[in-house]
Parts: sequence; structure tokens; C-alpha cells
Amino acid sequence: MRPLLAALVMVLSLAVAPASPAAAAVPGATPVLGEHFNDTPTGSVPAGWGVDTSGGSVGVQAVPDAVDRSLAITKTSTTGSALAERRFDPPLTGTVHIEARVRVSQTTGWSNVLYVAGSSGLPAASIAIRSGQFADAGTGQNLLPATADRWYVVRAVLRPTTARFDIFIDGRRVLAGAPFRSTAADIGRVTFGIGPGQTGILRVDSVTARSEPPPTVAYQVLDLFDEAATGAAPPGYELTTTGGSALVSPIPSAADRSLRLVKTTPAGEAKAIRPFPAQTTGTLMVQATVRTDETTGVKMALYAQSATGRNVASIQFSNRVLQLVTGSTVHILEGAVRPSEWYTIRLVLDIPARAVTVFVDGKRFPAITPTAAPTHWTFRDPLATDVGRVVFGVGDGQVGTVHTDKVMVYAEPGSGPPPGTVKNVRDFGARGDGVTDDTLAIQAAIDSVPPNGSVFLGQGIFVAGTIELKSDMTLYIDDDAMLLGTHDDSRYPDLGRKPDRPPAVGGLIVRALIYSHRADRVVITGGGVINGNGGKPSWIWSDTNQPHESTRPAALFLTSGSDITVRGVHVKDAAVWAVVPAEVDGLTIADVDIDSRYVGHRDGIDVVDSHDVLIERVNVNTDDDAICFKSHTTTLAEGSPSRGVDGALVRLSTVGGSVRANGVKFGTASAGAFRNVVVEDVLVKRTNNSGLVVTNVGGAIVHNLTFRRITIDQAKRALFVLLGRSIWTDSSGMPHSVEPKWVAGLRFEDVTATRLAEALPSNHLGNGSAMSGSFESATGVTYRLYDILLSNVRLSLAKGGNATPTEPIEYTGNYPESTYWTTLGVYGFFFRHITGLTVVNSQATVPDPNGRVETMLRDVLEKH
Repeated sequence: MRPLLAALVMVLSLAVAPASPAAAAVPGATPVLGEHFNDTPTGSVPAGWGVDTSGGSVGVQAVPDAVDRSLAITKTSTTGSALAERRFDPPLTGTVHIEARVRVSQTTGWSNVLYVAGSSGLPAASIAIRSGQFADAGTGQNLLPATADRWYVVRAVLRPTTARFDIFIDGRRVLAGAPFRSTAADIGRVTFGIGPGQTGILRVDSVTARSEPPPTVAYQVLDLFDEAATGAAPPGYELTTTGGSALVSPIPSAADRSLRLVKTTPAGEAKAIRPFPAQTTGTLMVQATVRTDETTGVKMALYAQSATGRNVASIQFSNRVLQLVTGSTVHILEGAVRPSEWYTIRLVLDIPARAVTVFVDGKRFPAITPTAAPTHWTFRDPLATDVGRVVFGVGDGQVGTVHTDKVMVYAEPGSGPPPGTVKNVRDFGARGDGVTDDTLAIQAAIDSVPPNGSVFLGQGIFVAGTIELKSDMTLYIDDDAMLLGTHDDSRYPDLGRKPDRPPAVGGLIVRALIYSHRADRVVITGGGVINGNGGKPSWIWSDTNQPHESTRPAALFLTSGSDITVRGVHVKDAAVWAVVPAEVDGLTIADVDIDSRYVGHRDGIDVVDSHDVLIERVNVNTDDDAICFKSHTTTLAEGSPSRGVDGALVRLSTVGGSVRANGVKFGTASAGAFRNVVVEDVLVKRTNNSGLVVTNVGGAIVHNLTFRRITIDQAKRALFVLLGRSIWTDSSGMPHSVEPKWVAGLRFEDVTATRLAEALPSNHLGNGSAMSGSFESATGVTYRLYDILLSNVRLSLAKGGNATPTEPIEYTGNYPESTYWTTLGVYGFFFRHITGLTVVNSQATVPDPNGRVETMLRDVLEKH
């Protein structure tokens, strides 16, 4: 019997405990399996795993060390098998991702490094290392050379509906669209091992399995271009190329492609039309991320048209301006367009009203002010009665280049009527006149709404202090309405003083405009505006005025509930953090635009100690950290330990800017855990510090964080990772700290960063990335990062700075900002105190290296 077939026969007979299904309101956000083996005693088999040891042994070992352990499958006899298997109950459906880090002691013979089967037991995908090669065992096709005693990250993406799968090794796709080995309607198990006739050791670590959460909307168009062939015409588009070309381009990267329209002569056109079924009713969302490579001439950035070609909304690059044309009127959206800068444009098209609202990188147009209800612009052609296509390109008489990516068309979430019994706040005395305090009227409507009903705010400005939501309700703010936070501080009570207090969040957030606690199945939607009115002078930081976060209200503070959804609203000018879900199970934030840039800790989205989180199609423009995951020490109400963040997906989103901080960040609050988070297809731009940040200085466990297909434009640093011990002083002057734990399983795949270090002070040196553990001289202990993968990471620095390079000091406990090391002797990649570093097809460039090197390694073990 062939070793492969023998192993599969053995797999079918293993006695395996089923994996516990995730209690998820957002299916797939939390994986059904996220195994790091670090909590399993050495020599033991982790809970939930079945084994066959008829030809050897299976058990956890202290490899690479006692902190970061792995599962060792050891085959000592040519008879029998040594296998480990994990089943999924219920089986996984949809698009399924299964990943593991594997290592073999020898590449001769045959090791089964990732075998995936349906619940029937029949194999879907079978990846082996044999005779020095990774191979598709089903077909015998070799995929990539394999080396003994080297760790590899192997990921399978399986689609049971089409019976096809892809394989990625160290972030590189080595097999695309391969047929399942046998019919499997689902994915029910994953197996690792060595079969009869073979010997050796197979080590396995960081095993994850999840179903990709389905979209929260029904797309009429979703064009990412990533699966289209580079240099080919994009499928689904009608092209006119009489004056140029329209082809799929490997920009920003080979894995994150776009449509490139080039016009080389003034005569003719280079134009792409994407038709879709014409919509004549409701509100339609049209979105694309676009750029021009020049700031001269006029180009079609994003045109929405009727099915017959009448212009509904026309967004143009016009010399150095991004503008909307409505009739004979031009509205300036961005007055300083830069060549090759991506802009995310969202059109909200109310077809019956012939009304247009535009968002650019999270900023709303027409702009919102505290003194006027939301307004809209009109269709460019008043005779347009439907929307049936989008257009990009360069027209007759013009030359130049336009790129477009992430083209989306879908019905606006929440644009239908409010669900259930509707309670109009005006029926409870609300005035909506922008002056009267409507807090009590709105709260009365909330208190009276029956289960599954809605509280409705429509056509006006409703001034309020804290309103508290309850279970099984929808807060529906219509697109012509605004909930406006009052400037009366007394209307925002200290929530920490309530008998049933919310999570502590470090004592930072204790006031809110919209608040919920222990409320389940809550929806906030409607297309309207939540305006925190954060421009009150006493709420703004200055040299002489530095108000603490706890003195100002968050726009939304949603705590200790489950199944909470925020979608289809615009959050403007929060007085402190904007959207703060804390200790929530099952959270969806979608189609939300946040514009909150007054100075002083105005974060965009802060996900605190929450599980099973989906964030998609959000655009954030903030003063401080834009999208931030935090884990705090205790809950005020119970005094319980931190829950941590477990299971989150951020996708198809844009950080339009962070005036003083970072794009996507984990920390600084890091008391519990950050586990199983994927950030993909995200644009991060104009961040004052770093694009992507992981800071674990509060004793957290960090495992399995993936950043995939990320574009970063203008930041001091693209990537920053730090493990250490922060030191803080309490009110009595006593210092405190928490011993660091570990960080393992970070993946940076297909990250493209440009214009780094563009705004450096003169005493800095530009550096693309810094990743470090820490060494404490007082104890002689080194706290290490483990299992770091950089695959196709490209960093381009705009300048290098003029300071003298220095050897970086060890972290000493101060605030761990990404600009901590300002004069590194390396311009590209700085790595320190790491075990298990893999860098594949990655590079950095800088105009003036100033005598520095591209890559610096300090105490890096097992580097590939």
C-alpha cells in the first residue's frame, strides 16, 4: 500500500474528540481551531486531538523552547503510523482557511504535513513533503523545494461549493484552483503525520481553521482584480482603448492587483465601464479605491451612470483637485491630490430622491456641521432614473493614468424601513430643532419600544446627552437626521458610578453619547449622522488644556452584550474615542464612516476585550489611533480578569488618516490576549507614526495575527512590533509592571508601503520596520518574539533623515510608541530577540541610506 493511502486509511479510524463550535453571532470571525500548544504540558496530547501511535509517538515538546512549544509526531518504526488529527463539529462550510506551521527532520521519504478531509472522511486536499519537495499528494505535482529542520507556514484555502483549493507556503501561492481529491461537501478534519514505511519527526505549530465570514451585504459588484491575470483585460468590463489601454496591473502588488487605465495620446479614450443590473429604487452604495499617477489634466476617478449612460455622479481628478461635478457646479472634495496616492470614494445614491452623498477616506460631503441637518447634492443629470454602471478612465483630449481597485456596488445597509414596531422620538416630545435637549424624549422612546422594534430619528438635529439602549432594538437614525451630543457635561453621567457598571477600559471611557450595557441583539443604523460635537474648547487638547479621556463622552460605548451591529451611519467629531465596543460577543461594524480629528485621544474604533468581531467597509479618519484592539486588566462590575480579543476580521476598509498616531494597532493596553485576528485588503494612509502596530507591554498573550494585502502610504514607519514590560506609576507614586508573556504567529503578507518617513523631524532617521522582544539586564531574562513571517513586504522610504545612526537601546518601560527608536542604523528591517523569523521576497529602498544597511539582525535565532 502506498504511504499516502495507508495514512488516509488510518485517519478514518482515529478516535478524535470533536472541536467545540464557536458561540458566534458573526460566523467564522472566531476560528473553530486556534491551537498554539503552549499551554499543553510537554509529553501530552492537547485536548481535542486524536492520535495514532502504532508506529511512534505524538506529544507536545519544548521546541523551539519551553515558552513556544510544538506538537512532535515521531515515527520510529517503518510499520504502523504516527498521526494527529483534529475534527470540526459542526463541519466547516463556505470558504475555509486551514493553516499550520510545520517542520520535518528529513525530506527523504514521506511526511503528511497538511491533510484536509470532509466530514465523510474522504480527502479534499493532501499536501506532503516527499523527496525534498512539497507536493500535492493527490496529483503528485511538486510545488516547492523543502529543506529539513526549517519551519514553513502552509495554508490551504478550500471552497467546497466549487470543490477547488489553493495552497500557500510562506505566503506564496504555489497551487491555485486545484480540484478536490474527492467529493467533499464540507471540511470536517485536518490531519498531520507519517505513515507506514516511513520514519522521521514532523513538528506542527500554530494550527488554525476557520470559515471565512460571508459578506454582510449582497454585492451587485465586487471587483478586487486579484484573481484576474496580470496584463489581461478585466472580466465583466466593457473597454474603450482607442487612445491607450485598460489592463489588470500588479499594483500595489502581484497579489493585490488593480485595473490600470493608461491614455498615451490626446485622441481617443482609455475607459472601462462596469455594468450591473439597473436599480430604480432604494439607496445604492458605489465605492472604489482610485489613484492617478499625475496631477495634470482631467480624469474619470469614479462616475456612476444610469444604464443608458446618463451621469448620476461624476468624481474627477482635475489637476491637483478631486472634485464632484453636479450639473454646472463643481464641489471640491480634496484640494491637494498627490500623484500615486490612493483615495477611497464612497457614493451614497438615493435614487428616488435623486440625491448624492460622497465620502472620501471617511470624510463626508456635503460636510456636516452642528448647526444644520444633513444635506445632499443632486444627480448630475436630473433625467437619470436609475443607476446601472460605473465608469473609470481618461477621456478624449486628455492623457495620463488612472488605477482603480476594490470596486463595490450594493444596496445601502439599513436604507429600508425601520424594523418592527416603530417609536418616533417626536411622539415622545423630541423637537429635533438643534437647540432643545431631547435626551429624555429619546430615552422615553427607547424605554417604550417593544422587543424587535425601532426607535426612529428623522429629519432634524436631535441634541442629547447619554441615551442608553436595551436588548432587542434598533436605533434608526435616518439619512436626514443627526444625533448631536450636547456640550452640557452634566448630561453625561459617570457610568462607572452606576450600580451595574460597565467594563473599566482602564478608567478612560466612563461617559458616552450612545451607551449600552448587557444589551443583546442591538442594531444602530439608518444612514444618518452621530455627531459627538467634540469641538467644545474644554474638550480639545492644547499646551494649556489637557482634558483626561474620562471627562469626555465617547460617541458609542457598547458593553458586555452580544450580537451588536453598527452599520450604515456616519460618526463625526467624537469628544474622545468614537466607537468603543467593550466585552462584546458577536460584533459587526460595517459601512461606517468616521471623521474625528479634533486633537486629544480621538481614536476611531477601539475594540476592547471582545470576541467574534467583523469590521468591513469602514473608512476612518482620526486624530489618534484609527482602528485599535485593546485588552484591559479588569471589569469594574465583577473584578474579573481580562477577556482579551479573540477572533476578529477587518477587511475592505480604509484608514484615511491618523493625525498623531497609527493606522491599525494592537495595544498599548495589552492585559489579556490578542488571538486569531486577520486584517486584509486595507488601505492605511497619512498616519503620523506607523501603519501596522503590535505592542504587547501589559502581559498579554499574542497569537495568530495576520496582515494580508495591506497598502500603506505616508507613515514614519510601516511596521512596529514590541514585546516588553511597561512601567507605570499609580497615584501614590508607586511603580507597577506586569511580566511579559509571549508573542507568536505574526504574518505580514503582501504589504506595500510608500512615502515612508516623509514627515520626519530632522533628528530622526527613516526606518521601514522595527520588531523586537526585550532583554532585562536586572533579571538577565530575554522575552522573545516567535514565528514571524514577512512575505512580499515592500517598503519604500521617501527620505532617510540626517541624524547619526546609533545602536538601538533596549526597551525600558516607557510608552511604546512606534517612533521609540529614532536613529536606527538600518533603513529597512530591524529584528531583535526573535526565534523563528522567515523573510520571503521582501525589500526596502531609500534615496539616502546614510551609511546604513537594509536589514539588521540582533539575537535572531532560526532565521530563514
